[in-house]
Amino acid sequence: MEKLTELPPLALVVFGATLAVIFAVRHFGISAGTNASPQKSQSSAQVAAVIVDPTALNNATKALEAHTAAVLEMIETMKDSGRHWSHMAIEMDRIREELRIQRELARRT
Repeated sequence: MEKLTELPPLALVVFGATLAVIFAVRHFGISAGTNASPQKSQSSAQVAAVIVDPTALNNATKALEAHTAAVLEMIETMKDSGRHWSHMAIEMDRIREELRIQRELARRT
């Protein structure tokens, strides 16, 4: 407690206000939780049903795993096709250069 008395007055006011806010939020949170019973809230009953029955969660997990696998496969396919396009572009550059050389030779003769 000695250290609290050494603080400047403004720091003590801010400290007190912070504690007041923490206790007010806690109090109103507890009172709001008490007032929100499952009988009063239809959405709470639906959430409880979903929590008790894991079938929807299992189905969503399977769907997400399948989607992830499909995305990973698509990424691999894109990488492979990218390599092929890159190789084709290199070959087309070589062909274009070869045709340019042939045109130069044809002009000189």
